Amino acid sequence: MTRAVCQRNDLHGNGIMRARDQRESAAKAWLTVPAALVMLLAAGCRPAAVTFPASPIACSASRADYDVDGDGRADFFYFADATGRFDRIGYDRNFDGQPDQVVRLDAVDPRLARHLVIVLDGIPYDVLAEFYKQGNLRLFHPPAVVVPPYPSMTDQCLEDAFAYMPTEGAEAKYYSRSKRKAVGGTGDYLAGRNEPFVRIISYRGPTLHDAFGYLHPRPLFRKEINEVKRIWDRRQRQEEVMYLVSTATMGTRYSRSGHLEILGQTQRLINQVVYETGGMVKVTLFADHGQTQVAAEPACLDSLLRSKGWRLTERPRRPRDVALIQFGLVTCAALTTPSPADLATDLLTSQAVELASYADGDKVIVRGRCGCGTIQSTDGESFRYDFTGTDPLGLGIASGSTVDGRALLKSSVAQRLNYPDALYRLWRAHFALMENAPDVLVSLDDRFYCGSGKFGKLVSIASTHGGLNRANSATFFMTTAAPVPGPLRSEDIPGSLGTIFGRGFPYGR
Repeated sequence: MTRAVCQRNDLHGNGIMRARDQRESAAKAWLTVPAALVMLLAAGCRPAAVTFPASPIACSASRADYDVDGDGRADFFYFADATGRFDRIGYDRNFDGQPDQVVRLDAVDPRLARHLVIVLDGIPYDVLAEFYKQGNLRLFHPPAVVVPPYPSMTDQCLEDAFAYMPTEGAEAKYYSRSKRKAVGGTGDYLAGRNEPFVRIISYRGPTLHDAFGYLHPRPLFRKEINEVKRIWDRRQRQEEVMYLVSTATMGTRYSRSGHLEILGQTQRLINQVVYETGGMVKVTLFADHGQTQVAAEPACLDSLLRSKGWRLTERPRRPRDVALIQFGLVTCAALTTPSPADLATDLLTSQAVELASYADGDKVIVRGRCGCGTIQSTDGESFRYDFTGTDPLGLGIASGSTVDGRALLKSSVAQRLNYPDALYRLWRAHFALMENAPDVLVSLDDRFYCGSGKFGKLVSIASTHGGLNRANSATFFMTTAAPVPGPLRSEDIPGSLGTIFGRGFPYGR
């Protein structure tokens, strides 16, 4: 089951298994906690595939010397250009500790080289930028800011990043318009039903391991980083795309320290790949979304709504009915109701709620506690924004004007506005992102999350994601192949790589 879900799915038959009996089997397997945890820990006991030294034995502004074979003498070298980026590698071939062969990496044509793509789950741009500034990952051109779709959830972010099909809902559990009820959940999650992108990439670990990763994140991360290397060693394609879900679990449990550990180990993997290929490889590294790096507690939206006279149900029919999706532990919430405006009013009485948005005809209404905004667009590229009271999005633009979405993306990132690219992301969330858009979307204060109460009791949340603000959203993109100026939207990644490599991304899909 899990091998079919995660190992080298492609368009020629090895897709995600979606039949109902298979999902039911997956759900039963989910309940076998001791057995699955033993499998995970046992897998982590295999000899490490990533063995490259964590640090050089000598380092200067222009050079880094590594002892790869462990004999106490340098045998692999990085050389920096005037900007500090490593653009050359060297090898000691006569065992004297000095480079005898030097390869100019930028002279290797990206169209002819192998391409390793590593996708990390949940790395904030600011953490990556600081890590890079400190002299790490200097094989890469400088990172670009990436603003993902809203909600800032993995499934939507990666469907954009891989230019693939829209998801059915915001999560594996969602309200289905056609079935007129909430559907999905654990079985669909295990079967990868809301992750169609898994079909076209080389690696996504067994979904059965994901929950245990939140309980024991470090063993899962070590397993995944080594499995990526093993798959790369068996490579049969020119391009291999690897997605690591364990990096989200590391961030959730350990916040910033977890993110730095992830980046350090990823750097070791990349260094080893470059060393072993003689530089005949280009590496691309990006993440799906940011993370709050703020400890969070339950938002208790269900209790609030009941106290306001709402009836929680999976089949909302009457005016005061509402379907509240509680699945992943995230800083957003998806709700379906016949009365979205009234629901938004009541939700905003909670200290956990920052913004509530809903569709009204062809407009999106976004409301904060002290103001209300209206977003309109006829083409999904330019937007008219009006607000009354305090601007809930804090955009600082003239009310009643039409603005170019791309220009707002750039200015909101440059000014580090709290809600980057807000008009496009909110409009798209309700009209052009997923098949079953919720009636009401809520962006929570970073100190709160919405999700499964049972799962929440097992996991301490030191960082999570989902909301509209910059902490939840802003992540990064970088490649060794060429400079890519930002800011980008997640959906810009395929085009950027296509231009560099002269072929579609992902290649061979």
